[in-house]
Order: sequence, then structure tokens, then C-alpha cells
Amino acid sequence: MKLTVKTLKGSHFEIRVHHSDTVMAVKKNIEDIQGKDNYPCGQQLLIHNGKVLKDESTLEENKVTEDGFLVVMLSKSKTLGSTGTSSSQPAPTSIPTPAVTSIPTPSPEAPVQAPASISTIPASDRATTEYEPNL
Repeated sequence: MKLTVKTLKGSHFEIRVHHSDTVMAVKKNIEDIQGKDNYPCGQQLLIHNGKVLKDESTLEENKVTEDGFLVVMLSKSKTLGSTGTSSSQPAPTSIPTPAVTSIPTPSPEAPVQAPASISTIPASDRATTEYEPNL
């Protein structure tokens, strides 16, 4: 089947694929047609209906049809490249989880005090004597 692939630059092109092709095979197809310098297979992200497609899944599993389209975009390089002058850091593959630390609890001997009430009236505007109603 012919499949339209749209780019983030606003252009589009067509590729020939099969329903049973994996997303990785489609990425290699795009790399072959558009060139390794323009769309390297390892940096491609293919999106269909707002969902990033997984490399091992097939077009059929993702319900990609001939009347639909894919969007191709490039992720940042995961390697420093052949020149060695790249300043980008590789993206982390997983989010590190912080070590669990115990939270100190107040000792039972120490009484807990409620916070003092805070007045919103400036000190200069407060009365110097307190008002006591006649009961």
C-alpha cells in the first residue's frame, strides 16, 4: 500500500509498505528514500493519530491504513556523532528514583505549638487597648 508521510517542516512524501511491516522496517524505508543524513533510522519517531509507534509493532497493529498518514520527526541524537563536537547530552533512558529516607518524627516529650495568629492590620493601625464588650 502507499502511505503518506508528513514532516514537521510541512512537506510530505509517499512510501510503499505492507500492513505486516514493522515500524522499524518503515523507518528503514524512510531512511533509504529520504537519505541517512536527512532521516537517520535511529533518530526517527513515527506518529499515527497522536501516538508514537513502537519499533516492534506492525502497521496493522497500529491501525495504519492507506487513507491515513504518519508523521515523522527526529529525536535528539543518542550518540555524540562522528565529529565529537556535539554538546548535547544523551537523553536518560529511565528516570532515577531517589533513595527512600526516613522522615524524622517529633519526639513525644516536645510539645507541638500551634502557629501564632497573624494579623493583617499593620501594627501602626492597631488599637493600643483591647476592646472588651460589656456582658
